[in-house]
Amino acid sequence: MIAEEKLKEIVAESVKETMLEAFLALVPEVSEEEQREIESVAGEPADYRQKDFVDGEEWLGK
Repeated sequence: MIAEEKLKEIVAESVKETMLEAFLALVPEVSEEEQREIESVAGEPADYRQKDFVDGEEWLGK
């Protein structure tokens, strides 16, 4: 018999994997040319200050 906590851990990991797969399926691929255009308009991550970023898990209260 599997322990309840272990089962919760397994289910949580499975849900995370499934959600990541779903998210990645929705993100369109871009060509090198499109990526260069995006970077020319929005810049690159290195152009932004670290304090301008938000920790997603912290933001969600996890």
